[in-house]
Amino acid sequence: MNIPFDFHNHSTQSPDGENSVEEMVLRAIELGMKHYTITDHLEINKFYDEEFLYEEPVRQSSVILPQLKEKFKDRISLQYGVELGQALHDMTLTNRMLDSYNYDFIIGSCHMVRGYDDFYFLDYNEIDPQFLLDIYFEELLEMAEWAQFDVLGHLTYPLRYIVGDKGIAVDMEPYKAIIDEIFRTLIKNNMGIEINTSGLRQKIGRPLPDFEYVKRFYDLGGRILTIGSDAHCCEDLGKGIAEGIEIAKNAGFSEIACFKNRKPEFIKI
Repeated sequence: MNIPFDFHNHSTQSPDGENSVEEMVLRAIELGMKHYTITDHLEINKFYDEEFLYEEPVRQSSVILPQLKEKFKDRISLQYGVELGQALHDMTLTNRMLDSYNYDFIIGSCHMVRGYDDFYFLDYNEIDPQFLLDIYFEELLEMAEWAQFDVLGHLTYPLRYIVGDKGIAVDMEPYKAIIDEIFRTLIKNNMGIEINTSGLRQKIGRPLPDFEYVKRFYDLGGRILTIGSDAHCCEDLGKGIAEGIEIAKNAGFSEIACFKNRKPEFIKI
């Protein structure tokens, strides 16, 4: 079975990517993709950290992607995306980076809340997960209200580590109201969510978010949905996309969004 698309993945233009942009594009072509968007990291609050130094990789990507779009235009529809992390932590920098580059697609993500490291690195014996989730969903709502991105990345990202890696049970009932508010705000602002299929190949064993939240987004009127593997290497590219499509269909979606020039175009599934 051909994989029709992948709208969230990373190359060596990200600090944690393993394959070059061109290698990722060639793998997408090999998998039979018709639509492909590469979304390398731009972590605003880590922008100047010595181990990251995002300025040059982001500048390089702005040169590499247009060249590859032209090179492979007869073989794949390639779009230039970015995963914008922690955009609200330095608005001056965020605005500069958004004004400086012509992205087709922007995923708005929150990998760490103000004052804390990435959820991946935290010691949950020292920090109450429920307290962190309170802050996390409040920050997602603030991001949705800001509305300068296209799709909210991996809504349930912290659960990948709290539940999946650490095996800590989390009661999500207290967050239903704020998640509904996040969804309504995204819908009002003509924005969407993604099904991030990385969880299917990780310990948590389910996508981020899973069916319950995708269905709720649809029931509230959300119609902009993307699906991405969050691959950081060629080997993982496209993994879980077929399962993500089935989740989308079961939630009520008949189309998936592909962004070009920051505008959604819809692909029937």
